[in-house]
Amino acid sequence: MRPEFIAERRQALQIYINTVLMNPILASSLPAKRFVDPDSYSQSFHDQAVQNALLCLRSEGLWSLGATLGTIGWRLRKHYFKVTPKQPDSKSCNKTLVKSGSQTHANLKQHSVAGNGNKSDHSSDTSQSGANELVLEWLEYGPDKYIDDKELGGILKSLVSMQHPNIESMQYAAHNENGCLVIRKFHKHGTLKDILCMATPKNPFLSKYGNPKGRTALSMKQVAIYGRQILDVLIFLHSKGYPYGHLHSGNIVIVDDCVKLLDVENYILGVPSFYRPFFVQHGKIYKSEAIDVYCFGHILFEMAMGYPMQESVARQITDCPEVLKNLLESILSKEACKSGLPSLDQLSNHNFFKEYSACETSKGLANDEATRYHLKLSLNAKEAIKLAIQKTENRLRDEQKSVKNQKRIVRVQELMSSEEEKRKIKHKAKQEHKQSKLKQQGSLQNSNGKVALTTVSHCGGSITESSEASSRSLNRMNSVITNNASQDIKCTYNTDLCFQISSYYSILAPPLTPSAHQRGNEFESHQQHKTSLKQTSSVASVDRQSSSPNIASEADSGEPVRSALLESICKFNRGSLRKIRSND
Repeated sequence: MRPEFIAERRQALQIYINTVLMNPILASSLPAKRFVDPDSYSQSFHDQAVQNALLCLRSEGLWSLGATLGTIGWRLRKHYFKVTPKQPDSKSCNKTLVKSGSQTHANLKQHSVAGNGNKSDHSSDTSQSGANELVLEWLEYGPDKYIDDKELGGILKSLVSMQHPNIESMQYAAHNENGCLVIRKFHKHGTLKDILCMATPKNPFLSKYGNPKGRTALSMKQVAIYGRQILDVLIFLHSKGYPYGHLHSGNIVIVDDCVKLLDVENYILGVPSFYRPFFVQHGKIYKSEAIDVYCFGHILFEMAMGYPMQESVARQITDCPEVLKNLLESILSKEACKSGLPSLDQLSNHNFFKEYSACETSKGLANDEATRYHLKLSLNAKEAIKLAIQKTENRLRDEQKSVKNQKRIVRVQELMSSEEEKRKIKHKAKQEHKQSKLKQQGSLQNSNGKVALTTVSHCGGSITESSEASSRSLNRMNSVITNNASQDIKCTYNTDLCFQISSYYSILAPPLTPSAHQRGNEFESHQQHKTSLKQTSSVASVDRQSSSPNIASEADSGEPVRSALLESICKFNRGSLRKIRSND
């Protein structure tokens, strides 16, 4: 195969891979990851997840691991299982579902198992598949896991005991050296992404969101209400020194027009964000708050438009009110990503939320006074989280620099390849120009040869005519002179004239290229003709010496004499002749 064709196909394949990896849904799929990195994604993640989940549940003995729910999420190393609480014995009636015995909050009491020994009550509770259905999530650690296991256990306990109306509480949390296990409530209506895509929650991720059967957008009032609630919970988490970092529509559930965030524990586990392929392209977006603001812009866009963004920036925002357009442009425009994003407090004071969710905001403030937010972290936990935030931001900045350098290298390669292509095109044009010149020269030579032949033929005809005229004039002149002398002179002149005409014609007309047989015959006839001409010229020269010595001396002089003779013959004036009577 040609090297140019291989280079062209390689460049087209790279463009195709870049396009696929820019889509978060396709980039997170197992076929795409196995194609890019087959060594790291060749093992069976499901079997490892089952083993680790059984090991974590065995220590407490409170839960029974059920069947798997399949790939309902986008992470390859996160697995979902059905889980049911075991009927507790009389000795373990006071145990809660959380590893820590110091958690005495109300939500733990609601989900604790009371060991009354009544099997019928336990079966009736577990048979309800609606609101009481639980799901177990096993997630391996990510590359940004910088908190040691001792501090990680304390932070998980604090997250389990956390109280906030816009955060879905965890029922149980445990971890080992490979990952973390969390049990929480399963919502039968699905997440916000399921609502927007009109999908069934338990279907596989690619079939739900890869090519959804339908899409629906939310009203501006719903967008404002849900957006304001998301901002409130993000502000609360950042005020406690705990970033969220994993905001997307698949981590949001809607319960009675109330937003609840999922997977709050993902940040301390060090797993990458859903929108990381997008904000890794912008060097200004590396702070934890800026990442949450950027992801919040994507959520607003998806709720308002009904479909997610396929690029890291919004090039053109239409089909929305002007106030929402200004809000989205302040987060998702190319200029905003270059200059810097607004803070969470600035977004909460935007006119969009004041215009569309003013009444709901007052109701929310009244409810907040009755509900107390609770998230208590120890000093060591805060220091560990702060150090983890710094390391995570540094790694993100290094990755952004490498992406920027890679883009520069790609641009340089494209320029070099374009210059090489230009050189090849120029060289090819030069070769074609040379070939066209050679063809033109060959055609001109052929045409010049044909023209020469025609001109020679015309010249030969004119020479023949002039020789005939001169011979006629000589005949007349010789008729006046004596008979014997006139015959000798006539013979001599005719012989010389024929010789001159033949030699002149042979000079003008190039010889043709006959075959070998013809060349032999022509050579013999030429030799015979040459010898006869020599004999004739010798006889004529003797006669000229006896009769006219001047003519013989001119004949001996060669070619100039012959040409002069021809000119004299052509210029001969017939009227100057006089008739002379011979005395004979």
